[in-house]
Amino acid sequence: MEKLNFLIDYLLEENQNLILENKPTAEEGKKNLWRSLCNIREAKPISEEYLKVEKEYLQEELSKKAITKVEDIQAVNQTIQNSNLEHKDKICLWQGDITTLKIDAIVNAANSQGLGCFVPLHKCIDNQIQTFAGVSLRLECNEIMKKKDYYLRTGEVFITNGYNLPAKYVIHTVGPIIQYEVTKNDEEQLANCYINSLNLAMNSRIRTIAFPCISTGEFRFPKEQASKIAIKAVEEFLTEYNNYFDKIVFNVYSKEDYDIYERNIRKNKRAN
Repeated sequence: MEKLNFLIDYLLEENQNLILENKPTAEEGKKNLWRSLCNIREAKPISEEYLKVEKEYLQEELSKKAITKVEDIQAVNQTIQNSNLEHKDKICLWQGDITTLKIDAIVNAANSQGLGCFVPLHKCIDNQIQTFAGVSLRLECNEIMKKKDYYLRTGEVFITNGYNLPAKYVIHTVGPIIQYEVTKNDEEQLANCYINSLNLAMNSRIRTIAFPCISTGEFRFPKEQASKIAIKAVEEFLTEYNNYFDKIVFNVYSKEDYDIYERNIRKNKRAN
């Protein structure tokens, strides 16, 4: 745990206003402390030594996990019978942890600040991606968001490196937040998250990309409706730009989400 101890001590030293009642001694507690310290850390310069040790630590942790290669994910035409999707040879449905996916790009469901989730140990995908990519990801996001006055519009996208993730790149986008009921504008904005991400990926020569279930967690977009919008947006994009992508993966984490996507993939061509 030498590397983990170094990372914790470094972050505590630079944040001396933080007072810990009890410093954990068990490895799991230390991991949670380190992650929490990363979560709350502002996007400010950090030493090369920290980045070196962090990279070594995160790569060691990654080696303990089961990494899924996009080449091993089968397309819908091989996994879901009776699907009427036009592009079932390129669209995939995969249940797993997106931070363990070796692929050209993953999409991050970001917030409007564009710097990642600052809530310690939050379960959102933004928090997980920022944590396991490492501090460098927030620093790159900060350089981009400076030029946007730290406001990312709903449906807007930008791209960064993946750093310590298996994915080469991360495309960040902000989904709509549902307050009471879903409006037509909410539907259009969610579709734009997918369309704009695919446009950026295409222009960046990205051939394989994975989408999480954008806006269906903390942002409260109904899962069934969001799935239909996502499938339709990707299908229509591929109709025009089919040759630019090898695989587009719908990544789900829960069995509930998998069942929703599977049902809507089976349902009809445009998942209406």
